[in-house]
Amino acid sequence: MMQSMNAVEDPVAVVACLREEHRNEPWDRGWNSLEVAGVDLVSLDTRLAGCTHTWLANGGSLHERGTATVDLLLGQLESVLPRLAEDDSAAHVWHRLHRMAQLIMTHNTPPAEVSS
Repeated sequence: MMQSMNAVEDPVAVVACLREEHRNEPWDRGWNSLEVAGVDLVSLDTRLAGCTHTWLANGGSLHERGTATVDLLLGQLESVLPRLAEDDSAAHVWHRLHRMAQLIMTHNTPPAEVSS
């Protein structure tokens, strides 16, 4: 289960750990056509996975378009989470994604400008 991040932990390492937990989580096929609060959960998961992969590959850096996407997904997660029952056995999956998105937004280092 997810550990809380203490002040000395590297956010990139924490997101990498959360991502690995998520990748090892069995996917509930019931989510394939599920919308919660108007949010397609498969699309949310897929888009955040791509942004997370890029952020990790770049050492904690996403460009403007990537951060805009993560910000949008974070907002969607904040709409979805209250509608998921706390006793839902899969609610931890969406809380984990929410934590990942929060960490990415809080600790993103924009890429250096390329001068021509």
